Amino acid sequence: MKTLIKILLFPVMTVLKIASVIIELLAKISAILAGPFLVFVTGCGIYCVVTTNWKSLIILAVIAGTVVLVYVLIGIVLGLLDIAGSRIKWFIRP
Repeated sequence: MKTLIKILLFPVMTVLKIASVIIELLAKISAILAGPFLVFVTGCGIYCVVTTNWKSLIILAVIAGTVVLVYVLIGIVLGLLDIAGSRIKWFIRP
């Protein structure tokens, strides 16, 4: 019975690893676009502080916070995929 479970878990481990690689690749590619965007938003935020335009500053802070939150969630998902893959690998190997 344990051998059958090991055989069935191998495709699951493969799918988890492929998903992890794809998510990591997409995160790296989107970081190329998000980095300059965050620099632009920060510059606009500094301008809003200088001109005392507080409503726009709040909007920019929400935008920047959302981008940072997305990257934090991507990191959490990648960490969980890594943990799941290592535990399955530990179970498969005797």
